[in-house]
Amino acid sequence: MTSRNKPAAPIPTFDHDSARQFCTDLSQTVDTLIEVLSEETRLIKAAKLTAAAAMASQKSVVSERYMKAHGVLRLAGPDLSRFAPDEVGHLRERHQALESAISLNLAVLATARTVSETLIKGVSETVARHRGRTDTYGADARQTAHAPGAGPMSCNVAL
Repeated sequence: MTSRNKPAAPIPTFDHDSARQFCTDLSQTVDTLIEVLSEETRLIKAAKLTAAAAMASQKSVVSERYMKAHGVLRLAGPDLSRFAPDEVGHLRERHQALESAISLNLAVLATARTVSETLIKGVSETVARHRGRTDTYGADARQTAHAPGAGPMSCNVAL
């Protein structure tokens, strides 16, 4: 039993054909995940954040499928290497490509976050500077001594 009171997952068994098929399926899953990450990265770079956010469910489904298969891979790695060494070698190459895609995606996300934080901070500082300045005029066309307090700030998130 594990710490969560669930029985340990049985170690899957493979023969030559099932090992090849498993590796092929996992390779296709990795390729799909790379495609999804690459598209999300492209959309973020193009500042199409709404479209990138819409990909979250697709990325979640593919990631879950990958994690399940990766769990099987960890448990049955020696069998897979014995029955399908070429396919396992190909999987290693695809995993390196996946690591590169993840690294690029994370770098682009970090950059987008930094840019967003910088923009928000800049807007906040500009609003704070203008709050102390009187830009309103009274009935006699002179600036009023006490400007009304600034109201809440709003942003159009569709831009």
